[in-house]
Amino acid sequence: MFQVEIDKMGMKQKEEIMYTMTSWEEKGMEKGVEKGREKERQTIALNLLRQGVAIETIAQATGLTLEQLQEMQAKLSG
Repeated sequence: MFQVEIDKMGMKQKEEIMYTMTSWEEKGMEKGVEKGREKERQTIALNLLRQGVAIETIAQATGLTLEQLQEMQAKLSG
């Protein structure tokens, strides 16, 4: 059905739709990559917390906030 509607459009409209779809796909991929990086930073932070590394050092190394790290530490202790 989508293809039928696309076929009815002019070339300029088709190009605009393809551009929009491609930009959405790129944004989705960027979000996925960022979520993966965030998860990786959290995993590293948890490992460092377990080893007793100072929260300030972990914050500097991972880019996580002190609040985030304090929450993670509380979950480890609790």
